[in-house]
Amino acid sequence: MNTKPILESEYAPLRISSLPSRPTASSAFGGRGYTATQLKEAFDRLPMLLINRFNSLLADIDRQGTGSLADSILTGLESGHTLARFFEDVRSGTLSTYLSVGDQSLFKRLTEMAETLNTLVLLMGDAYDGGSRFHVDCGHPADRAEQ
Repeated sequence: MNTKPILESEYAPLRISSLPSRPTASSAFGGRGYTATQLKEAFDRLPMLLINRFNSLLADIDRQGTGSLADSILTGLESGHTLARFFEDVRSGTLSTYLSVGDQSLFKRLTEMAETLNTLVLLMGDAYDGGSRFHVDCGHPADRAEQ
């Protein structure tokens, strides 16, 4: 991530209050001898710093992979675990090994459910008219193809 906090040492000299009372007056009269253009530029410096940092933040939010915002946000699940890694855990199925359902992981609960269903199929024998495999789809309905 490229965005960094704006430090007081960066913005303090850009504040309008840092200008002398008469910035266009000569230095002999307490001013800096600014031309009209230099005075306008002095007024623009702080807003331009803010605009640049804001644009950098937007670019960081839009970035993916290494250096992205998600790659910089720690989840607290374990040392060094980031939001980007969490997204990968969702995609790979690893999340099910540490997502708790009651006092067990989702993986363990689903495994127990599959074992129970397999036992029921064996007990029902020929009376069971369903398939021998079960599929649990936890995806978003809009992502499913019509069948």
